[in-house]
Amino acid sequence: MPRGRRLSTEEKAQISALNGAGFGFRAIGLQIGRTHCLISAYLRNPGEYNKKKDTGRRRTLTAHDERQICRRASNSCLSLNQIRADLELTVSKSTVWTALHRSEHIVREIMKKAPRLTPLHKAARLDFVRRNMTTDWNTVMIVFYMRVVRMAL
Repeated sequence: MPRGRRLSTEEKAQISALNGAGFGFRAIGLQIGRTHCLISAYLRNPGEYNKKKDTGRRRTLTAHDERQICRRASNSCLSLNQIRADLELTVSKSTVWTALHRSEHIVREIMKKAPRLTPLHKAARLDFVRRNMTTDWNTVMIVFYMRVVRMAL
């Protein structure tokens, strides 16, 4: 892996010009502020400089696995271990967490507290349903929509 920044096109042109003028590697390096080793490596094969593909460690999860993890975690209360078990993945819990963390669509949040339904609430909901069983909800929605549109104008 390279430790420094790569040569720009201007620096490459300077190196080639100074080398053509007869300067040595150390003199060119001092002139443009780069090491003589870099100058030597570039002049050995200028056409192939910066062409090597940077390789790294393979990911343990495929893109398909990451999408499945995000899909499973979306709008659910499952733990990382439960997601891993559901999808039958052979990776660690932290790998599942990393996949979720990498996704910009999934944000883990603490659930908001909601009160339990009391018998009084249940009775009120049942009463509302019985009163409105014959209501044509399509027309109610249209009227509501028209009011919202009028308010916006």
